[in-house]
Amino acid sequence: MTSDAVITTYLQDHRAGSIAGIDMFQRVAEHHNDPEVREAVARIAVEVERDQDDLDAIMTAFGAKPSVMKEMPAKIGEKLARLKPNERLGGRSPLDDVEDLELLVIAVHGKTLGWELLLELDDPRLDRNRLRELVERAKAQHAELERLRRTQAPKLLRD
Repeated sequence: MTSDAVITTYLQDHRAGSIAGIDMFQRVAEHHNDPEVREAVARIAVEVERDQDDLDAIMTAFGAKPSVMKEMPAKIGEKLARLKPNERLGGRSPLDDVEDLELLVIAVHGKTLGWELLLELDDPRLDRNRLRELVERAKAQHAELERLRRTQAPKLLRD
């Protein structure tokens, strides 16, 4: 496997995660029970979509194309995860509000790791200044989502 094939696979994997993440952000922005969370997640969702545009540009620089074989299972997996029992029949539970934010925190952390790893590469196809900006934006998104996640903790003790 050539180095370009390895980086292509890495970028495709992150793009597949991004596809599922965008779906999750949009779902939480529409359905979370807390209006403050819906507003913040909707705003961050727009940023995450722009981040995916940056990832696409990096993929183009490396001659990498998105992989339907990776993105389709990621999209399906995100949708299947919604079917898990949530302690409520036919509606959202307080547990959904908590776990949705935990998943968003994890997703943004994964994105941060990807940008940080790309910063470690010495390759002229990578815009190091842009990558630093993406890392900082991801860290800010993570901090805001983590703050929101913590506000949801009392819901675990409610009926």
